[in-house]
Amino acid sequence: MLRTNRPEQWLILPVILLFAACAHVPPKVALESRGMVVAAHPIAAEFGYEILQSGGNAIDAAVATAMVLGVVEPHASGLGGGGGMLIYLADQDSLTYINYYPRAAHEIPKEFRSSRDGYTAKAVLVPGTVAGLSMALQKYGTMSWQEILERSIEKVKNGFVIDEHFNKVILDSYEILSGHEQTADIFLNEMLPFELGDTLVNTDILRTFRYLADNGPEFFYEGDLADSIETIMIREGGQIRKSDLQSYQAIELSPVSTDYRAYHIVSSPPPQSGLTTLEILNILELQDIRAMGDFKYHDSTFHFMAEAMKLGYADRDQYLGDPQFVDVPVDILIDDAYAKSRYAEMDHGKAIWGEGENTPAGSIRESLSDESDDPDGSTTHLSVIDRAGNAVSLTQTLSRYWGSGISVGGFLLNDGMTSFSISTKANIIEPDKQPRSTISPSFIFKNDELYVIVGTPGGGRIPATMVEIITNLLDFDQNAVEANRAPRFYSRDNSRTIAVERRFDQSLLDALEKRGHKIEVFGEMDNYFGGVHLIMIDQKTGELFGSADPRRSGVVAGGQ
Repeated sequence: MLRTNRPEQWLILPVILLFAACAHVPPKVALESRGMVVAAHPIAAEFGYEILQSGGNAIDAAVATAMVLGVVEPHASGLGGGGGMLIYLADQDSLTYINYYPRAAHEIPKEFRSSRDGYTAKAVLVPGTVAGLSMALQKYGTMSWQEILERSIEKVKNGFVIDEHFNKVILDSYEILSGHEQTADIFLNEMLPFELGDTLVNTDILRTFRYLADNGPEFFYEGDLADSIETIMIREGGQIRKSDLQSYQAIELSPVSTDYRAYHIVSSPPPQSGLTTLEILNILELQDIRAMGDFKYHDSTFHFMAEAMKLGYADRDQYLGDPQFVDVPVDILIDDAYAKSRYAEMDHGKAIWGEGENTPAGSIRESLSDESDDPDGSTTHLSVIDRAGNAVSLTQTLSRYWGSGISVGGFLLNDGMTSFSISTKANIIEPDKQPRSTISPSFIFKNDELYVIVGTPGGGRIPATMVEIITNLLDFDQNAVEANRAPRFYSRDNSRTIAVERRFDQSLLDALEKRGHKIEVFGEMDNYFGGVHLIMIDQKTGELFGSADPRRSGVVAGGQ
């Protein structure tokens, strides 16, 4: 039976990176091998796998991978952001979650609007990455902080080659990058975009890694780096001061979980959005969607899932916030009886909620969120399992691509303030508060044994994408690669419009429009819908099946 670790003290955990042998073909490896890492960049994945090969455990590899991802995928995460890490310890059969999401400063802006202030110092929250990764490493890892940093420096000292995905990100973000001098110095080539095939070497981040290796993670919050962050915040009109950095702590929490059909699903607790994913699945469980037919071909199933998503997102908007500031009704939202009450409100023939008729929350809500629904979501996810069966599902972020656009010490500072809401009480901006986040790193257990490690970036689309991946795997019997390559859609409470990838058949879309849905068509494999990285474990043979989302630059790394 699974046990959940309870928070006892603030500690530190190492980072591990995993090498990717093939981007989209799932390698099969025995669990007796060194394990597997699936991450968003080949260099980071390779590094995590090297950590496993050298004797590190899953936590070591996850921390290492996360550190290097911040260098080779700098627009998506890094030292200036935060995230969450779901950990499974095989020998103890236990689970724990480390929340290291950014937190508001003691002083907050008198007025903040995402559209106006997103790429400014006003948007920056106190970063949590260093605190969270170091806590995880010290408490559950086997390697030292210094060794992880030393090896990270060696891995990225020669820089990385600009691939097609990163080249597009730079071209699309030129105005943001050129608007901040230190950022332009690092991520532009003499004020021009780097070209495909160029090599980018970030010497500033190498110096920062060396400083943290020599002095320890606490010096991010207490030493010269903290002074540098305060200086740039004062100069640029931000709220963070050194006292805010000194008071930041990562938090160890119990994850949330529910049973879905014959499986047990574990995910991130509030203020992260695992709760929303689980609530939607509880509603879906009330229908046999396998018998109804795959949502990719049957409009009745698609419609049911789309309306269930609206209900889950509506409750998220109303009730989900920082538990240190608001009472989040966790037990109610994932209770079977509550799922039945929400199911009873649905119309199975037509879309009854949307623009001008917002989906209501359950009887426990009154206004909608005004938080930013960024088109990309500057987030990354990695999945790791080691030889002993320990596992990590880790999602971390800068909030939007390039965060605030402001750099210090070679890394970008987040724009987490955009994740707060204007009108929703549970997520209103308050001093020292964490905004809610859509990140949902998750595990799936089958017969009380670990079966799937999964998560995704994607901004507001994360819960929807997680639900689709899980139903692809569990209801429609798809393997890791099939589930990841399948077309995706996004439906939420405050819009009648459903975003879909182009690969859905037009006849299906026509049928949905007859039900009252408006359809917005995106690309065939569009990174708007995330970048899922997952590992499946064959419980009979111990083989591992990894899949990196073809919508981004991720890879699978694993071997004997």
